[in-house]
Amino acid sequence: MSTLDDRELMRALDPGGMSAHIERFPELLDEGHRITRGVRFAAAPDGLTAVVVLGMGGSAIGGELVAGYAADSLRVPLRVVRDYVCPAFVGPSTLVIASSYSGDTEETLAAHAEVSDRGAHVVCVTTGGRLRETAHRLGQDVVVIPGGLPPRSALGYNLAALVVVLERAGLLPDQTEALTEAVATARDAVERFGLGRATPGNEAKELAAWLRDRIPVIYGTPPWTSAVATRWCGQLSENSKLIGHRNELPEMNHNEIVGWSAARPLAGAARAVFLRDVEDHPRTARRIELTAQAIAAAGADVRSVMGFGTSRLARLVSLVLLGDFVSFYLAVLGGADPTPVEPIDRLKAALAGDRGEHDA
Repeated sequence: MSTLDDRELMRALDPGGMSAHIERFPELLDEGHRITRGVRFAAAPDGLTAVVVLGMGGSAIGGELVAGYAADSLRVPLRVVRDYVCPAFVGPSTLVIASSYSGDTEETLAAHAEVSDRGAHVVCVTTGGRLRETAHRLGQDVVVIPGGLPPRSALGYNLAALVVVLERAGLLPDQTEALTEAVATARDAVERFGLGRATPGNEAKELAAWLRDRIPVIYGTPPWTSAVATRWCGQLSENSKLIGHRNELPEMNHNEIVGWSAARPLAGAARAVFLRDVEDHPRTARRIELTAQAIAAAGADVRSVMGFGTSRLARLVSLVLLGDFVSFYLAVLGGADPTPVEPIDRLKAALAGDRGEHDA
């Protein structure tokens, strides 16, 4: 029996329950939708000119995914800020969504204090911590999501919350139908890619076995599969304990493609995955075909994967879950516990020692 078809062995290699967290994504997306719908938001000011999402890691990727998902319907620019400071344009006409699962992310707290001083319209998405305390003190709206998860596993909550906040601010049309279909598609994805589906016919298991002992190179395209590629690499790092590389087309056709050269040794060590969608621009689709040929000529194997579902949000969710399961299966194949993130914990402890306190 293949390792990836031995459910008891996989559970034993996963004492932190990461597989269960991934399988709960549909439930979290649905619950996040319900929770955010139940919040009584203060009216957003007229004339909003921009949206800024503050966050780090698992709390920031939702902002990138939503920015791509809503690129053709959001009437103002959306920028994700992964830093202690915010750009100068942030002010009273900016909707700022401060996203921190723990509520104690030091970069997000610093940026939140700055935008609050500037008079931005702020909504916080968190489980609690200092972010929730400060938001309540300042009279800011808070979407309180359940705790107890690794932050990267709370994407379902975060994604739904961000979409509904933008809708309630009058920046997106009603998202009920899109979120409902996304939940159904997420359930389908768990069935297709989950532990109970045998390797033959399970795209996630097959892809993980194909990527084993190789450097995963993930390519997406604007406006949103490039953000999914970022999610894939984050999950490969935290779950699989691997370094993955991501880039996007058509941009990489103007620089990185030269690095795929038959004269260079990288090709034998890497394998490339293209994240595809039915909405790929026709010229970008042609570029993907030609780029895949160039990479193959350099001696590297190439695969393309396609999201499924009717709406853009559903297809986005399906590709996110494919990557999440691939990262879990690669952890199993490499004998790594997918849940702990010890280097992050050590870094936080060192930073807390610098300040004489502990920031999560």
